[in-house]
Amino acid sequence: MHMVPRSSSIHRVVRSALALLLASPGAAACHKQADATPTPPAALSPSRSPTAADEVRLEPAQLAYVSVDTVRTRTERVVATLPAELVMDEDHTVRVASPVAGRIRTIDAAPGDHVTRGQPLAHIISSDLAQAAADLAKADAAVNLATAALRRADDLFAHHVIAERDLEQARSDAAQAQAEQVRARQRVAQLAGPSATGAGSGAADSSGDFVLRAPLSGEVIDRSANVGAEVTSDPGAALFTISSLDTLWLVASAYQQDLAHLRRGEHLIYTTDAAPDRRFIARVSYVGGALDSTTRTVRVRATLPNPAHLLKPATFGEGRLLAPDSGHVPVVPSQALVTQGAERVVFVQLAPGRFVRRPVTVADDDGYLASITDGVRPGDLVVTRGSILLAGESTLGR
Repeated sequence: MHMVPRSSSIHRVVRSALALLLASPGAAACHKQADATPTPPAALSPSRSPTAADEVRLEPAQLAYVSVDTVRTRTERVVATLPAELVMDEDHTVRVASPVAGRIRTIDAAPGDHVTRGQPLAHIISSDLAQAAADLAKADAAVNLATAALRRADDLFAHHVIAERDLEQARSDAAQAQAEQVRARQRVAQLAGPSATGAGSGAADSSGDFVLRAPLSGEVIDRSANVGAEVTSDPGAALFTISSLDTLWLVASAYQQDLAHLRRGEHLIYTTDAAPDRRFIARVSYVGGALDSTTRTVRVRATLPNPAHLLKPATFGEGRLLAPDSGHVPVVPSQALVTQGAERVVFVQLAPGRFVRRPVTVADDDGYLASITDGVRPGDLVVTRGSILLAGESTLGR
């Protein structure tokens, strides 16, 4: 019988065991894992912090689109919202009519022009001014004649040539001539201005070229004058309307339930679609003494500073009446609020480029300031312009 060596049997057993081991699923997985190249973990989003789920980061280029505001406590609250209109400040408005009759020769100012006090508005060929200039010339000649006659009478009386009665008559004639000269000079100054009298020389423009001048500095709001038109000396026929737009009047109608908060000196916040991102503060200067029997409202007027002339007369908007508030409730600009699902959130700046998302509880929101009862504290820096950008970045990072 042929015998198989013992060492060969052992080798066959070992090889069989290894084959079974490699054929098992776990062994195959281990083999595959050992041979595969390790895959690095996915990179984190640059807008998310690995340590704070609600933190958002922005690149330096994105910060140009972000503005922040400080959370502060509310000192005033809105108690009424009144429809309001801006009108010209009548204390700084004048409607210029011609004091003489005549025909317009030239127009020197147009609507929208800014004029200074004394600046020509129009030139008018006027027979009234020509007559006034002629009367002044006559008065000047009469004064010269009466003055010379008085000197002669004084000399003759000193030499006992004339009686005292004749001297008194010469004095009376001189006084009357001087009075008429004063009247004629005042008439010319009234029509053509003091410079037309030639600084006392009595010289006036005998051609009757009357210069209509601006009585105050301001903007030409309206003009009804045209070259060649005939004008009269009717004070109600205004040729130009000039108003200083540095201040405007805000007029509103308040209901009787708002009267308890309406007093002189109170503040109104005026907003309008003409300047959608601006708020203007007006101070109440007049409250009507009686309600309108039809509308049951009272007329309110407030003075609104307008140094940049951004606002124009006849602009409509809303006036929010403010009353003092001592509740020390934190307020943020309404622009800072973002709705995400069922939550209202703001973004608080931790450092330049680093922001954190904060859910807040809003007590009231008047469209410009929102009162917050939970989520922020006075002194926090909240994002106003750019809050939508941060909301998008936070959604991408989730």
